[in-house]
Amino acid sequence: MPSLVSILTPSFNREDLVAETLDSVLAQTWPHWEMLVVDDGSTDRTKEIVAEYAARDSRIRLYDRTWQPKGACTCRNEGVAMCDGDYVMFLDTDDIIEPFCLENRVRAMDGEPDLDFAIFPGLMFEHAPHDLGLWWNIDKAEDELTRQFRQDAIAQGTGVLWRKESFVRIGMWDLDLMLWQDIELFFRAYIQGYRYRKFFDLPPDLHNRVNPASLSRSQFFAPAKQWSRVQVVKQTAALLRANGQTNRLPELRFMVVEIATGASRSGQMRLATSLLHWALREGVVQPGEALRIAVVLGLHQSRLTRFGPAQRLVSALLSSFSCQSTIGQIPITTPVTSEVRTNP
Repeated sequence: MPSLVSILTPSFNREDLVAETLDSVLAQTWPHWEMLVVDDGSTDRTKEIVAEYAARDSRIRLYDRTWQPKGACTCRNEGVAMCDGDYVMFLDTDDIIEPFCLENRVRAMDGEPDLDFAIFPGLMFEHAPHDLGLWWNIDKAEDELTRQFRQDAIAQGTGVLWRKESFVRIGMWDLDLMLWQDIELFFRAYIQGYRYRKFFDLPPDLHNRVNPASLSRSQFFAPAKQWSRVQVVKQTAALLRANGQTNRLPELRFMVVEIATGASRSGQMRLATSLLHWALREGVVQPGEALRIAVVLGLHQSRLTRFGPAQRLVSALLSSFSCQSTIGQIPITTPVTSEVRTNP
């Protein structure tokens, strides 16, 4: 039988965008799919619009979230628990997929049955596909775990097709987190040796919307969200130790510095200093590095960074912790073609 793809979509107050997403799914050249939209308590016409589509095509099914806590990842996990697919794919209500998306992804995974997941290229847009002319990100020489440590990820939730069994086995989405859920998921995959392949020889099949109103962007420095980021770092350190990769613990220093300096700028010094002390104990940073970071935190706390000399000192102290990410920054320099992968 042809492989069935389950598309899992959380929805919350997206009446202005959800129809575009649904239309892109209905346009797929691969007909063997089901789409489970799990609504997270929408108060606008989102559910009504999805219900209209579901009435037209029985492959689209609408559910209300019944699991706790509230949130997109809870909706995704609940959808996985109800779906019947051989593969699972996550699609948000503000993103769009190309008509060949599912066909290319399924043929790629069917051709390599040992893979747990596969990574595919995508583009960024704001109002209409191709309007920004930017890749989501591109392939590079560094391994994916190194890039994840440096916040230069090649994969995010919608750019991947998972074998359902593998996604369930890895533990699905972490529902205790309010931020960095996709980062934490891929840390688990890379560190534990889940088998994957990048199919960047295929044309981009996903259009990822730049949305300033995204829930993950709002109140970014709220204490609960900062706690989630700290949890991701600590859980990743524990995972490295459990998998015999303690030599890679220092690579977490980039994330530690980002979190700690952000917390100090937003008045959360207790969180910042606690994380720094933990990083020193765990061998993520060395004593000299911890001292430089502590000076930066003190400058933020005293608000001296309002002045040029202090700003220049902070830049100098943090220069060894900076890393370059190209997420959403690389222009498309050659025309994008649409093609469907054929079986080998």
